[in-house]
Amino acid sequence: MNWDSFNFDKVTDRRDTYATKIEEMDLKFGRHDLLPFWIADMDFPASPCIIDALRTRLNHAVLGYTTPPAEFWESIASWQERRHGWRPKTEHLTFLPGLKKGIGLCINHFSKPGDGVVIQPPVYHSFRSVIEGNGRRVIENTLVQAPDGSYSMDLDGLRRIIAEQHPAMMILCNPHNPIGIQWSAETLAEVAEICHEGGVVLVSDEIYGDMMLRGTAHIPTASVSDTAAENTITLGAPSKTFNIPGIVSAWCVVQNEAWRKPFYDWLAVNEFSTPPIAAMVATRAAYDEGEEWLEGVLDYLQTNVDHAMSYFATYMPEVRLLRPQASFAVWLDFRKLGLPQSELVHLLIDKGRVALSDGITFGSAGEGFMRMNLGVPRSVLDQGLCRIRQALDTLREGKEPFSKVEKIPFVKMHGLGNDFVYIDCTDQEYARLEELVKRMCDRHKGIGADGVIAIMRSDVADCRMRIFNADGTEAQMCGNGIRCVAKYVYDNRIVRKERIAIETLSGIKVVEVHPSIDGTTDTVTVDMGEPIFSPAAIPVRYDGEEMISQPVEVKDNKLLISAVSMGNPHGVAFVDDFDDDMIECFGPALECHDVFPEKANIEFVRVEDANTISIRTWERGAGETMACGTGACAAAVIAVRTGRCQWPVSVRLTGGTLHITQSPARNTILMTGPATTVYRGEYLC
Repeated sequence: MNWDSFNFDKVTDRRDTYATKIEEMDLKFGRHDLLPFWIADMDFPASPCIIDALRTRLNHAVLGYTTPPAEFWESIASWQERRHGWRPKTEHLTFLPGLKKGIGLCINHFSKPGDGVVIQPPVYHSFRSVIEGNGRRVIENTLVQAPDGSYSMDLDGLRRIIAEQHPAMMILCNPHNPIGIQWSAETLAEVAEICHEGGVVLVSDEIYGDMMLRGTAHIPTASVSDTAAENTITLGAPSKTFNIPGIVSAWCVVQNEAWRKPFYDWLAVNEFSTPPIAAMVATRAAYDEGEEWLEGVLDYLQTNVDHAMSYFATYMPEVRLLRPQASFAVWLDFRKLGLPQSELVHLLIDKGRVALSDGITFGSAGEGFMRMNLGVPRSVLDQGLCRIRQALDTLREGKEPFSKVEKIPFVKMHGLGNDFVYIDCTDQEYARLEELVKRMCDRHKGIGADGVIAIMRSDVADCRMRIFNADGTEAQMCGNGIRCVAKYVYDNRIVRKERIAIETLSGIKVVEVHPSIDGTTDTVTVDMGEPIFSPAAIPVRYDGEEMISQPVEVKDNKLLISAVSMGNPHGVAFVDDFDDDMIECFGPALECHDVFPEKANIEFVRVEDANTISIRTWERGAGETMACGTGACAAAVIAVRTGRCQWPVSVRLTGGTLHITQSPARNTILMTGPATTVYRGEYLC
């Protein structure tokens, strides 16, 4: 095998490709910053032979009606013979528009509403949903697990179920998903015999039949006996094998002529068995030319399995990984943790920030288990394993969350002296970053900063920023911070356009970078959105519609405070002058005042003229800072609203000047100011 031919270590960015594992993550897991190990496709580029075949066909620009040639069926039949020693007759083959759809079509043709269909949980969750969704009854014949973790079929139970409940069909998973078992020929033959005796149609899902690991041979169910050949409907596909599920191509073999003709006629008249151009081209290329690529994938997957098993055994011995004989997924047994399933799921999501398939979706026998997709580059697998380990560390009393030195690259940047440590998480995310913030921001023992900002990928914008104050709390928005984020992603070519959408906890903010002559960013304009005056939305405890120039008792004094949100809460006080004693006295007292239930940034504002103000800001969670972008906006908004100033407003801060105005078209606040890179380094944690 020439490993240089295929680079399975390469991390491929799947954003903006409609990838389900990314697009549906928020809906399924409640957040979108997880490493996805859930849906069953691989992160490896498809075999070049498939891509080349599709490109070649598209060079012919006519995409009219097509008919599969004889070579299409021969590709499928000869592949089965070469790989598994079983050659179905080409006339016994037909096309299906996807394997799951094929199961649904079998259910609708070979059973009627109300009929029972046998499955063997824990098993692929779509078996249940397709059965029930088509008005049939699920009959469970649960697999038996031995003390060593291995599984076997309950054949006596199967006989009893068929005798008592008279199901119309049984769906067999061979190899089994999620456990990865290749059933023995003896077991398969007995299942076929039991179904035949009970008048049960046996549908064998063999979609993972080509993905055999460590030399295990796939045994097609229909190949084990004459009875199995006559009583089995075999479903297969190149989709899992060659990582082309988006192409949607599957096939079916029915050797029983009495079943085949009416079924295939029904499929044909409804055009279910008519393959699209892409399906024909990709399937032929895969089966005729893709064997070398597949061998490389299987070798890589095997080393991933070995690596994961070693990692769990070394660092998480309480979790048992059952070695699969097939597929790219592993079945993880977390039952020794003693957690209810919901807590296990939340532990992995909230503490580990990994998205795994919930074991309970495979049936009640999956409680305490999770399925993990290992069809990823090794570096991604290592990140996932490390995150799971760190999640489990939270359950171990007295254990350090970081058991080894980790180097975190960072960039120190500032906007008018409001300085932050920036961590690039677009390609590499770091577990428990929020727990490191206090140490990183310490100006004597750490890097020293007003906070830490993580730059991340986003499903809804060009990038995303998470803002942590120096005390470890997370903030919704930071005007100075977002300018530096824009500079970072533009200068480093992560986003190469001058108008950039950035996701924050207070919504998506649009910024415009102003490149200098050398192509890097000097200043940035940020659309900060509309100011919010509703007390409940800020939030501030005030009964009126707006809290403008209202007295607040603090330190035996009454200060007139105006409240506004610019993505985070602000309290604005106008003063004739300010000094250090006043800021140190009233700043922290107002930040934590009962009037602000979530604390607030406090701005002390001195009006210089109708278009100029000076401010000093006490930031919640950070203390006094040299500049605060949202604070500058809040101060300018209140200055205009109270008639002290008019747009535009230049805001003088300790670190420099920001220019604030209001967009006449949208009534949003526009802030323009500098963003500066100081230095780069590595933080050892």
